[in-house]
Amino acid sequence: MNANVKLEAVEIEFGEEAAISGQLCTPEWWPSGHRLGIVIGHDAETSFKAAEMLELQQGLAKQGHLTFAFNFPYAQAGKKRPDPMAKLVRAYRAACASLVRDAESAPTRLIVGGFGLGGRVACHMVAQGTKVEGIFCLGFPLHPANKPHLQRAEALYRIICPVLFVQGSNDVYCRVDRLTSLLRTVGAPTQLYVIDGCGRGLTPNGKTGRAPEEIYAETLRATDAFIRKIL
Repeated sequence: MNANVKLEAVEIEFGEEAAISGQLCTPEWWPSGHRLGIVIGHDAETSFKAAEMLELQQGLAKQGHLTFAFNFPYAQAGKKRPDPMAKLVRAYRAACASLVRDAESAPTRLIVGGFGLGGRVACHMVAQGTKVEGIFCLGFPLHPANKPHLQRAEALYRIICPVLFVQGSNDVYCRVDRLTSLLRTVGAPTQLYVIDGCGRGLTPNGKTGRAPEEIYAETLRATDAFIRKIL
């Protein structure tokens, strides 16, 4: 399927705080037979309007999936420092809830994930009990920069659904060898896809000659293939 899509700005209610902005991307023939919804969180230094977010969201929607991208509260407020994890998880839950609010058009199955921080928050949300079909982590921040001994992976041990990791081969926030070893100890079904010539956040390294658009396309293909296995 390669349908046309419709973009719609959405405001998410977030308790007594300011609303969170998001973008809903609806395929031309929705609801489709599988009625799959996909929620995407952004990286720590970007927003839902980042180029890689738009390419992934619209690319998945063209395959027939209802997709939703949104801002975390700190990004909505124009701040650089991410919110505490508890607040980020609440925001992600609110984004998922907004996707299923309309019973007639709501997806019946949900896959969550995102770039960097967005994927990490999705893992924490699912580890705390949110039911989903799968998780995709694009440039997962396993540890602080160049400190692979300080891994932050406790949430992964409380997840039972399939998880996809798409990692850059030279990501200083996630050494591939360390992630590979970690995934051998995780109970959930996991898949690792490594993109050569990429660093943090799946951005191309300066001397590889790879264009960002090429990386976006490879990320989309890997994510779409993971989703098709679940379907």
